Amino acid sequence: MKIGFLVSTALLFYSISFAQPYTLDEDITPTKLELKDDKKRKGAKSVLANATIENDPQYYYVNGCSMFQFIDVFIFSNFGSPNFKVELAKNTWNEVEESATTRGSDDGIINFKLRTEGDFGFKIIPTGEKINYSIVVYASSPIQEQLGSVFKKAKANDYENDSGGSLTEGDSSTNSGGGSNIILYIILGVALLVIGFLAAKLSSKNKAGIIVILLSLTFSFQSIAQGELRIFDPGELENSSYEDWLEQEAPQLAEDGVEALDRGLDRIGIVGDIISDDKRYTRVRELYDSYVGLGDCMSAGPPPGMPRIPSFCETDECGSCFQRARADFNTTRYSLERLKTIYSCTKTFTDKAISFGDNVSGIHGVSGLAWQAERTQIMKSIKSLKKSYDAKYVELLASQKRALMKLNDCEAEHGIPDWYDRFGYMYYEFSAMNYKRND
Repeated sequence: MKIGFLVSTALLFYSISFAQPYTLDEDITPTKLELKDDKKRKGAKSVLANATIENDPQYYYVNGCSMFQFIDVFIFSNFGSPNFKVELAKNTWNEVEESATTRGSDDGIINFKLRTEGDFGFKIIPTGEKINYSIVVYASSPIQEQLGSVFKKAKANDYENDSGGSLTEGDSSTNSGGGSNIILYIILGVALLVIGFLAAKLSSKNKAGIIVILLSLTFSFQSIAQGELRIFDPGELENSSYEDWLEQEAPQLAEDGVEALDRGLDRIGIVGDIISDDKRYTRVRELYDSYVGLGDCMSAGPPPGMPRIPSFCETDECGSCFQRARADFNTTRYSLERLKTIYSCTKTFTDKAISFGDNVSGIHGVSGLAWQAERTQIMKSIKSLKKSYDAKYVELLASQKRALMKLNDCEAEHGIPDWYDRFGYMYYEFSAMNYKRND
């Protein structure tokens, strides 16, 4: 079961990554930058790459991002101080979320700070000058604190059987959430969606033939698009191996060679220091202010109207009973939040892709009839997506109910009888209303 879940989740994220950002332009062949586990920091992921650009724009996409990670994208020249521009994208390549230039950035280092679910892309714009540059993408360990605390210290009258519990809306205080073993199956809709997008570019062969072609493209895509891109182990940035490689390859990578390398080595040192500074993740509220949610489908705080519930234990540190029950409760809370975000982001992506296809299908060689057929397929996949969401929503609500009942038993041990009937059920009803799909 666990292996099946991991495979399914990997396919889900891979399917999304192959489709985003969306385009009908066959000349755009983005290269996948795959995040790898950080050996020093549990849960963190990163990728380090080197590339050279001169006349043609270069497109990249990063896949497998979690909304609970804080992501830094660093892009900088390794030789001298050339000025070039980078554009950040989420849904379509023509919809620029943010842009920056090396000349307008501190120390010549472009640094995008973002949070996103799924994938994002960026475009390197050429200047006609041969430029060798580095790409560093660092995603922090998941930090599940954005929803804040649900519980407040119970008052004396909350311990009485006949007293009605009162609830107030949540504040901005934070609480370390439970684990992030999220089980999110939205595979059928997304898989059909990707097939619908890409089939418009292929010939009118039978459906089975199209699927075979798509699968072959999936596995060969990265090697075709990479060109001169070189991928390094992320640890090589911090142990100086990457610097050593640049010094050795300098004559082939830049006209000025070793003479112009000093600025690049300085930038590598600056980026390495930023990544190794784990203290920057201790001020969570400041992180949410500085790391912008990419796209309009991301949230950074508790849902509006989230109640706070009287409890014997305001924190999770009142004994093993509360610790276990709160861990289960928080896991479900964040699972519901991520489920909603994945659906919202995917729905936003499909809506914008359809709008983009309607507007430019004729320009990129996709005939009106072919696009309409694929558009219909996309709409069918969205229906499947909704069905998958509703099924997972019911499953997670049932998990939350079980966690609340465990808390009910813990509260009873400390003198608050019928806790669920008096207080807990109100949070359950809030979750049922807040996470119910409304479109």
